[in-house]
Amino acid sequence: MQYFTLSNGVKIPAVGSGTNSFAKTDGVFNGSTKEVISAIEAGYTFFDTAESYRNEEAVGDGIIESGVGRENIFVATKMATRSEKPLGRNDAVAAIERSLNKLKTDYIDLYLIHFPWEKRDEEKEVWEAFEEYYRKGVLKAIGVCNHMPDDLEFLIKNCEIKPMVNQVKCNPDEWNKAAVDFSQANGIIPIAWGPLKFAAEHRPPIEEIGRKYGKTWAQTILRYHFQRGVISIPKSHSFEHQKENLDIFDFELTPDEMRIIAG
Repeated sequence: MQYFTLSNGVKIPAVGSGTNSFAKTDGVFNGSTKEVISAIEAGYTFFDTAESYRNEEAVGDGIIESGVGRENIFVATKMATRSEKPLGRNDAVAAIERSLNKLKTDYIDLYLIHFPWEKRDEEKEVWEAFEEYYRKGVLKAIGVCNHMPDDLEFLIKNCEIKPMVNQVKCNPDEWNKAAVDFSQANGIIPIAWGPLKFAAEHRPPIEEIGRKYGKTWAQTILRYHFQRGVISIPKSHSFEHQKENLDIFDFELTPDEMRIIAG
């Protein structure tokens, strides 16, 4: 596994496992840990979950059942911020404590705001609670999701600790170039969610490039993200695909190939 280093020195795996459909049957939580254990057996050491996924318990249980040791797994989760009621410090504290309890851990490697919202003063107060728990060492790193440049600029200007990552949709259907570029320009590492979920019409040139290296289109696009300094969190329920998604560190795309994939 290759790693990126966050602005505070914390190392984060370059490829993690998305989990939003793990431990569910027809969208209903079933408590199964099989996908998490399978991913660990395939070589994953980074899991991305969220309060709104309603499956943090399964991620925590899967890590415990795997026997690999909590200290060997990087866990990211998110505070649900789409709310009809005002949000503030106490809501952030309660969300952090809920996630700690569900994950059965006393620390979280990366804790994120799931979505920005219009009431900037509320987001500032929530972020200050993140900073408080970061200083306590309960949160090893803090960041945001789905934040565009103006959202990030507000936090950077109004808070003491700037976000360390920004998780955004990033694939050939929607590169979110402005968010990625702004993040990187400000020392914030982008994480691509849905990196492999895009229209089939975009696959042919990626498949052609992959064949040169004996790689699939999925491996090729994940390699593209890695080379441009973006972490990927692909999701798969298949052990074979989980292993495949990690097998991207033995080849290198040329500048021309990078430009073709970028479109």
